[in-house]
Amino acid sequence: MQARQLTKHQEHVIKHVLGCRILGVYAQSEHLHFLLDIPYLWSVDADGSMTLAQDEEAIASLDVSETTAAALLEEAAALRERGPAADVSHFARPPRDIGAIEDVTLYATETETRMHIVGDADALPVAWQGASIGLLD
Repeated sequence: MQARQLTKHQEHVIKHVLGCRILGVYAQSEHLHFLLDIPYLWSVDADGSMTLAQDEEAIASLDVSETTAAALLEEAAALRERGPAADVSHFARPPRDIGAIEDVTLYATETETRMHIVGDADALPVAWQGASIGLLD
């Protein structure tokens, strides 16, 4: 699989997530939203596009009910305050603690795209085919 050329916007977003830790992941059919240890949500779409926005703005832009949006905001605060001890039902814990993000690479074939998030302790691969996106263990 060949590394995909990043857009200027992707490069910009990635520069901002370097050094951050992933505390939780909220998955939607075509989007993964990474809750960072700073009050930002890093969203990655199935086409590889990315955004980085403060929790309130990012969660308000999601296609979810007001009840779910309120729960996501509460869980984000709880994960940052209490870490793994936080009781959450919307954010999934990453399969492993990768530590601080050091690098992000996108790879693509005609049928599949992968993103490899490298931390100072481990790595987290992400893959999607069409509109299906998910974390790999």
